[in-house]
Amino acid sequence: MKKKLMLLLLTACLGLGTAGVHAAEKADTAGSNSKSLKDAFSELAIIPYDYQGKAFMQGQKTDIGGDYEVVQRNGRVLVPIRLMGYLAEHTTGSDQGYWDVVWNAKTPDDVLIQNLTLKRTVKFKVDSTTMVVNGKSVKLDVPPKKIGGRVMLPLRDAATALGKRIDWLDGLILIGDTALDLKHPQTLAVKDSIRTQLTDRRKRVDYDHLSTPLTQFGTDVYYLKTVYRDNGASMEEQLFRQTAGKKATRIEVPGKPVFHSGKRIGDEFYYVSTVSKQAYLYAYDLKKQQTRKIAALGDWRPEDGWLTDVRKWENDLFVNLHVGDLTMGGDTLYQVKNGTLKEVLSAKELVGFTRDQGAVYYTDFRFMGKTEDNLSRVDATTGKVTPLGEPGYVYGATRSVEDQGGIGFSIDSTLVLKDGALYAIGFNNSDPKDANAVYRIDSTGRKHVKLAADARQFWLIGERIYYLEESSGRLMQTGLNGGEPESATAASSRKIAQIRMYGSVFYYTVNSGKEMKLFRFDPASGQEQELASLASGATADTTFEVNSSGVYYVSYGYEPGIYHIAPGGKQRRLSKDSVDQFLLTDSGVVYTLVYKEGVFTVK
Repeated sequence: MKKKLMLLLLTACLGLGTAGVHAAEKADTAGSNSKSLKDAFSELAIIPYDYQGKAFMQGQKTDIGGDYEVVQRNGRVLVPIRLMGYLAEHTTGSDQGYWDVVWNAKTPDDVLIQNLTLKRTVKFKVDSTTMVVNGKSVKLDVPPKKIGGRVMLPLRDAATALGKRIDWLDGLILIGDTALDLKHPQTLAVKDSIRTQLTDRRKRVDYDHLSTPLTQFGTDVYYLKTVYRDNGASMEEQLFRQTAGKKATRIEVPGKPVFHSGKRIGDEFYYVSTVSKQAYLYAYDLKKQQTRKIAALGDWRPEDGWLTDVRKWENDLFVNLHVGDLTMGGDTLYQVKNGTLKEVLSAKELVGFTRDQGAVYYTDFRFMGKTEDNLSRVDATTGKVTPLGEPGYVYGATRSVEDQGGIGFSIDSTLVLKDGALYAIGFNNSDPKDANAVYRIDSTGRKHVKLAADARQFWLIGERIYYLEESSGRLMQTGLNGGEPESATAASSRKIAQIRMYGSVFYYTVNSGKEMKLFRFDPASGQEQELASLASGATADTTFEVNSSGVYYVSYGYEPGIYHIAPGGKQRRLSKDSVDQFLLTDSGVVYTLVYKEGVFTVK
C-alpha cells in the first residue's frame, strides 16, 4: 500500500518526458580520490539510455511514473530535464532540495528550473545555444529540443544546469557528486548487473491483483486480496489459504471482514467484521481452521476508524479501537468480558501500556494538543485516572530538531514496569534544549529519576539498561539506578544504523565506510560478533528481521532478493527477484514480488 502510494506521488510529481536510443558521451577522467561504481552505488542516481521507467536512487531500485525517455540526436544524448532534476534530488546528501520546473503556456519554449535549497536558478530556451545559470551565460554545444512535447537537454549540459557530475558508462547514465573510476575492476564487475535490473521490461503487478501476506501456520500461508466493486466505490477483503503444492482456496467468514488490521496471537488470527450493521471481533483458529465470535464492538464500526491492537495479558483479552482520523481521532482500550467490551481508558494516541493487577499504566501522545503530562495510571475497577511522572515532561516519545529548524517527534512504545517502578524514555517539554533520556518513574506519584541522558531507544535486561546514545549512535549501558554510563561493546566507536533485539540478544547494522555490516552482541557474555556484510545497495535505512534461525533482510540493489544470515554468520541469497512485501514468521518468510503475481514462501 505504501509503495503504491509512493508510485502515484512520483507520477504526479514528474509530469514531462522523452524517447530513447544509444549514444556515447565522453566521461571525465576520474582523479585519485575517485571511487568504483560498487563503492559509490549508494550515493548515485542511475538510469540506462534505453530507459524503462526504472532507476537506482541511492542504492534502491525504484519505479518512476511518467513516460520519460532518453533520446540520441547528432551523436549526443538528450535527457528530460524534469526527470534529471528529480534524480538529482536523490543523490549524495541529506537534503538536495527540490527542482521546480516553471513553464508558461504563453512562452512554451522558455524554461526556468530552480532549487531554493541549493540557491540555483537555470534558464534556457528551446533551440537556443545559451543557458543562464545563476545569472551567468553558459554556451551549449547542442541546443535544448522539444521532442514529443517535452523539453530535453544534452546530457553534459544537464550536468552543468543541475550542478552534478553525470557520467556515461556503457549505456548507463550515472548522476551524483562522486568522482567515479569508470575503469576500476569493481566498476566493470557490477555494471552489467545494474543494467540488467534497469532494462527489465516487466511492469509492476497491477494494484487490483496485489496480495497481502497475513501469516503462516506450518505449511499454510494466509493472505488477503482486495476486490473493488462499482468502479472503486466499494471494496471487499477476501481471505485465502494456500498450502504448499496446492491451489489457494478462499476462506468464507461471516459478514464484511477487515483483515489488513488483524493480529495473530498464538494459533488464532483476530480481525473485525460487520454482520447486519453490527461490528464484531472474530478469531480464526489456524489449527482447527474455523472462526469463532469473540465480542460485539458496540457502536464502533470499521468505517469509523480501525482496529489498532489486540493484546493478551495472562488470560485477559484487550482491544484498542481507533475512531476518526490521525488528526482529530483517538484510541479507546477495552477489556473483553463475557462477549462484551468494558472500557478501560481513552487516549489521543495510545503509545505504550502495561498492566499490574488492577491498574493499567499508559502513555498518550497528544501531538495536536498538550503533549506533556501524558503518563497515567488508571484503576481498571473504578476508572480513576492518576497522572504520573514529573510535571511538564513528555514520556513515550523522543524529540529532534530538523535540518530546517522544525521540531520532530517519534513515539516509543517501550514502557516497562519492574519492582514497582516504571521505565520510559522522555524529555522536558518546556526546555527546547533538553535531551531525550531514560527515566525511572514512581508508579504512584509525580517523581522520576534520570538514568541515561542523550538516549534514542532503550531496553531493560535483567538489572541493566541498554540504550542507543543519540549523539554518537553507540550502544551504551547503565544500572537501574543510573550511574556512570559505559559502552556496551568493546568497539565503543561503532555508530549503529538499525538495531533489533531477539531473545535478549542484540543484532545491529553499522556503516563501515564501503558497506553495511551486521553484528551480534550478547549482553550475558559481553561478546560481540561480526556476522556478515549486507548485499550491495544496503544503507543505514535497510531494515531486517530476526527469528530463531537467524537474520533476514531484503535487498533492493543490483542483486535483489531476500537474504538470510545464520547465527554463525553464513549468508545465503534465498530469492533473486525484486521483493514487494515481506513477512517473517516462525515458519519462514512469506513474500510477494514487484513484477510477478502470487504469494511465495522460503525458509
